[in-house]
Amino acid sequence: MTQNVDLEIKVIKKFIDKTKQDRYIQFVSSPKNRHKFINDLSHFNFFKRELLDDVKGNEEQIILQALQKNGVTDKTCYVISENVDIDTKTLDTKEAISETIGYGMGTILVFGNADMIFVESETMNTRFISKRVN
Repeated sequence: MTQNVDLEIKVIKKFIDKTKQDRYIQFVSSPKNRHKFINDLSHFNFFKRELLDDVKGNEEQIILQALQKNGVTDKTCYVISENVDIDTKTLDTKEAISETIGYGMGTILVFGNADMIFVESETMNTRFISKRVN
């Protein structure tokens, strides 16, 4: 698959701390440097924490309910991940969740037009679903 630079920039502008935005936008805008952003996905300390809720329990159910509650009806999502097998792919949402949860690789599942995201950290059981951001 090919990288969706525009969508990745939207994710950065909506969900990443302002102090890191310019740097990360430069990274994803350059195929040569995109790996620098991907390498940071294992840590979650650069997200706007106030936009994220912890995901504890049945992850798939929690994610799907949050999407439904917020009117995000897409059945697919775009993947930004340390896992090269799924990075830059658009996958069925349930497939993306099952390919992400518990693998210990930093991953962002992007729903809609970066309306919401799910974040999987490499740290065990550190998962977040965002609030809807327009």
